[in-house]
Amino acid sequence: MNLLRNLFLTVFVTAASFISAQDGTATPIRVTHGPILGRPGTDTMSIWVRTNDAGPVTIFYGKDKDQLDQVAPPLTTNLVHDNTGIVTLTGLESNTRYYYRIEDHQLGGDFRTMPDPAKFQNDEINPEGLFNFSFEFACGSNQAGNGNSNGATLPVFDVLNRDWKDKVHFAILNGDWLYEDRREYPASKWMHQVAIDNDQAPDIIKKAPTIAGVWENYKIYLERGRNLSKWHRHVPSFYTADDHELLNDIFGTGEAGFVNRRAVFRDPATRAWFDYLAWANPVEHDQVAWMSEGQFKAGSDIIEDPNAEFTKLPLEEMANLHVHWGTETAGVKDAALDSQPGDPNSAVYDIVEVISPTQIKVSPPAKADGKAIYSIGRRCYGKFSVSNCDFFLVDTRSHRDLHDVDTPAKPGRSMLGKQQLKWLKDGISASTADFIFVVSSVNFMVPHVGSGGGDDKQLTIKKDDAWTVFLDEREELIEFWDELEQPVFVLTGDLHNSFAIRITDNVYEFASGPHNSINHMPIVDEGGRPANGKFKYGPRECEIRWSSYAMEDIPRPNRTFPHFCVVRVNNVFNNPIERDGERWFAFPHPQVVFQFYDALTGDFVYSETIIKGLP
Repeated sequence: MNLLRNLFLTVFVTAASFISAQDGTATPIRVTHGPILGRPGTDTMSIWVRTNDAGPVTIFYGKDKDQLDQVAPPLTTNLVHDNTGIVTLTGLESNTRYYYRIEDHQLGGDFRTMPDPAKFQNDEINPEGLFNFSFEFACGSNQAGNGNSNGATLPVFDVLNRDWKDKVHFAILNGDWLYEDRREYPASKWMHQVAIDNDQAPDIIKKAPTIAGVWENYKIYLERGRNLSKWHRHVPSFYTADDHELLNDIFGTGEAGFVNRRAVFRDPATRAWFDYLAWANPVEHDQVAWMSEGQFKAGSDIIEDPNAEFTKLPLEEMANLHVHWGTETAGVKDAALDSQPGDPNSAVYDIVEVISPTQIKVSPPAKADGKAIYSIGRRCYGKFSVSNCDFFLVDTRSHRDLHDVDTPAKPGRSMLGKQQLKWLKDGISASTADFIFVVSSVNFMVPHVGSGGGDDKQLTIKKDDAWTVFLDEREELIEFWDELEQPVFVLTGDLHNSFAIRITDNVYEFASGPHNSINHMPIVDEGGRPANGKFKYGPRECEIRWSSYAMEDIPRPNRTFPHFCVVRVNNVFNNPIERDGERWFAFPHPQVVFQFYDALTGDFVYSETIIKGLP
């Protein structure tokens, strides 16, 4: 008994000493949101947090959850990003589980680094160093009650945390992680929240005060969605932005001359998206949006800004110019607000040329004399690669022309904008990957012409969020992809239903979700498509292999059929000579397996497998 007692005391004292050696004096800097994982690599992982005050945060980590023996590089949160900050852990071992915790907090989690191709490479049996991996993807995490979702309990994340957080390598949230909530939250309350005076307000609050409501939107989603937050503490994610990250049914952001409250809220909302989620994304261009105040003269196409240095801005890496709506409710989802006037010069503008460091020529000309806040947006698209797969995260909201449901095949109309379209085609042409994934927040073959019975809509624009109103560009892409050696998978979201579609023998669409939002009625909202079978909306017939479905006689609050998809890429098989060994052989024909699950139960419902090089 004395021996056991002494052993217990020794272990207790050692553990206590270890803990006290890590945690220093209690800190007034408290982590309020996060941690969130992102940017997974073979030897790196990034961690995001938000704090009550801007300041330093220390993170401990290690391979033994009971002995976190390493300290992350310094992380300091920043007021201009709503007291958020990011740290990147480096020098990690590949394909290894690590545990981490924030100093002076119980907040932490674990993660697995990505496999290293060099560890799998063998000149004879696996010359490319291929490995297997899997990821989860879906869309639509609405938390609203009142018949708009599965509710604030977010049951899908209980299932994902139970069944998948330790199995998938990463996740892709394909749009609508966020739905508009507390967007009316004023900048004055935000300044009180972060304990600053008006004269301490950062420049972003002075120029775009409505960003405070978007920041608050993210915070309430992380606070309410505790199981959602748990998922992000364990699984690194990539993201696309759909309309609800910006503003419901945002159209025409690339249409010069378009006057629309929702369209010109793009840049404040995108800034908040990067502060909270999109920091984790790879981006082709890392130039942030430029926001400032310009001087306008009626009939003039010159904007004068004494604080600008237009000649130094890399405009070829930026989006077009928007003049902000300028009202306190610019970012609120309410159709009644769309008819209320904003700044007389608020609109979408093309940049024609830089005249001088302080002058820029735009089209169309201004309508009125006066000063107004304007912004030149950022480009959000990017690419990443895993093993023999290339992933292209496209931006379907920031550069899109104003669609016309009555002339969907009008030549030259673009969802992506010319520059992004060229980037996508050039990147795919140069790809040596076996499989191409194009991640599009909006759907490719099925129209999105209804709102599922929701009461918010753009009253002056016929709705269709999908590529089905950009048929010229869509057909260009399908014909381009169909000539490739690699299979192309278009991963989509937005439509509040899941489906698997064969477009051609080489091009497929897989829609996944919603995570938590109410399902749409295909007969009303999705062009009358069948649950499966042949479907044609526009010039091209496709084959719906499987889908989730909600009949039109089901009341809106009862359309609760959430789904998610786990994608497994099977490149190699283990064939050891000795038991429990490893010897990875590359398949002659690698496979991608799409597995759909009921998000309420976790039950498997459908699978589709595509094998490269075999019919």
